[in-house]
Amino acid sequence: MSKKSVFNLHNLKILLLVITFCLLSISITRNLIDIYAASSNKQLVCVPILMYHQVKNSNLGKDVISPAEFESDLKYLSENNYNTITMSQLIDYVYNGTPLPENPVILSFDDGSISIYKNVFPLLKQYNFKIVLSIVGKSTDDYSKVDDDNINYAVITWDDIYEMDQSGLVEIQNHSYNLHHIRNGRYGCYKKQDESVDQYEEVITEDLNTLQKKVLEVTDKIPTTFTYPYGKYNNLTESIIKKLGFKATLSCTYGVNIVTNDPESLFGLKRICRSHNQPIGKLIQGGMKTIRTKVD
Repeated sequence: MSKKSVFNLHNLKILLLVITFCLLSISITRNLIDIYAASSNKQLVCVPILMYHQVKNSNLGKDVISPAEFESDLKYLSENNYNTITMSQLIDYVYNGTPLPENPVILSFDDGSISIYKNVFPLLKQYNFKIVLSIVGKSTDDYSKVDDDNINYAVITWDDIYEMDQSGLVEIQNHSYNLHHIRNGRYGCYKKQDESVDQYEEVITEDLNTLQKKVLEVTDKIPTTFTYPYGKYNNLTESIIKKLGFKATLSCTYGVNIVTNDPESLFGLKRICRSHNQPIGKLIQGGMKTIRTKVD
């Protein structure tokens, strides 16, 4: 046998080993999910949550994509049989067993940029897709008092929120009333170093409840989900959030979620940041690789 034939035979063996390993890995992953579901008597659903901020044609980057990019996301989701759902639907699935559509995905928007009303809302109506919008109450209050809709910095008003909520395509959630900043020793919802637990709980409770009441007044619905400013939180923060009646929280931790019928699976939900020049298909597939399941 020639050296060339031996070399090709060696390469073929390596290729077969790689293919066998890949197939075995896929089989093991599927079996782990099946075993986990069976052993814990839990129903499982895989839910990617995309995180958006602004959609406009300038200053594109980590938190800003163009309207054309967002429309390409909607086209991709439609062509690949994804169904957009709201947090309320996901919560109903966990608490009440209400069925979800196949291939559920959540498109979450943070802060409440006016670009959401101008550039996202029209596309949602065109494609009949849903988003979850977590707003900062103080910013919406401020811009509801002035006539300023500059795409580069303005924030949606309460009138905008009412219109979007009435469409059934935009679900409003809580991103704090006035804690989305870094100042006076506080980073978002983090506890200050010199603050007692009671003082900290009082601050969080007053702030979040202020926005809860305002959203209820405008939409006749009360937010069920809290989205952490900057993704900053700890166990103490989470315990306060639960005490306030929130059923779920959104973090900035990267990944895709495995949600079960255990309500705890709704807290600290992972998200995938949709940045400029990062196609949604590639992002979702990358997020899927982060899924890890364990056998109870």
